[in-house]
Amino acid sequence: MAIALRNTLPPTNSLVVFEAAARHRNFTRAAIELSVTQSAVSRQIQLLEDHLGTSLFQRRSRGLELTREGERLHRAVAMGLEHIANVAADIRRHRTPGELTIATSVTFASYWLMARLASFRAAHPEIELRLVASSPVYDLTAAGIDLAIRYGEGEWPGVDAERLFDDEIWPICSPRYLNGRKEISSPRELLGETLLHLNKFDRNWVTWETFLAAFGVTEEPEQRGLTYDNYMVLIQSALRGEGIALCGRRLAEDFIAQGELVRPITQTLNSDRGFYLLRPKDQPMSHAAREFHNWLVAEASRPE
Repeated sequence: MAIALRNTLPPTNSLVVFEAAARHRNFTRAAIELSVTQSAVSRQIQLLEDHLGTSLFQRRSRGLELTREGERLHRAVAMGLEHIANVAADIRRHRTPGELTIATSVTFASYWLMARLASFRAAHPEIELRLVASSPVYDLTAAGIDLAIRYGEGEWPGVDAERLFDDEIWPICSPRYLNGRKEISSPRELLGETLLHLNKFDRNWVTWETFLAAFGVTEEPEQRGLTYDNYMVLIQSALRGEGIALCGRRLAEDFIAQGELVRPITQTLNSDRGFYLLRPKDQPMSHAAREFHNWLVAEASRPE
């Protein structure tokens, strides 16, 4: 049966993308929900249509509409995914009481959370903690996640979001980078420095253009700088003294406290986004989740 299903089922990732696109009747809103690009949604829908040999959407002046085949598939996919989610939730309810699964990004886990987890584990040795550090999880219940830490505007479907702390954007660099250089006294003088860039794959990311424009600087940098497609590699480049990067205050604070990074200028861009603690909506927290919640809120409110 497993072989037969694998040979006859459409690509499973395409089905998840299709469900979101069909529910929203909009590729852009589906992309936002899934944290992918609109073109990625379009590619998955095209892949699914090619697999089935039929169109699933019709483009109208008012937006997208499902074809008759699209309506049939949407009902089946939604029903199937909902059934899987319900069964998974029922299985998770029978876990050991001391188990706790936390989800967050690799960056937040590496640059903020891991340095503080030892204190939680020392205070609660009875709790078996599982940390899922990967791409954002969108259905916490289906994934067996008790709590998640996300960065954004605080609006995610199916969860209750509690703001942990705000964020500010700073230029940061290694002290080695500044050795022998003229002191930088304003954002405009950054134009003559080696700036480290991140490919804008995340709508939450603040680019150098955005940062500099906030202080009235609209000219192009004098140097091309270096561009990376991974945030952790970007910060490692800054730590090696290869240039100046942008970093959120809460992710940079430990490096600055240890003297590994410094702020070449004092100007700060206040972000309207922040870090949030998420839990599945309308589900009571377990004792283990409540203990972690209280500990994390206390840690987030500590002075730097």
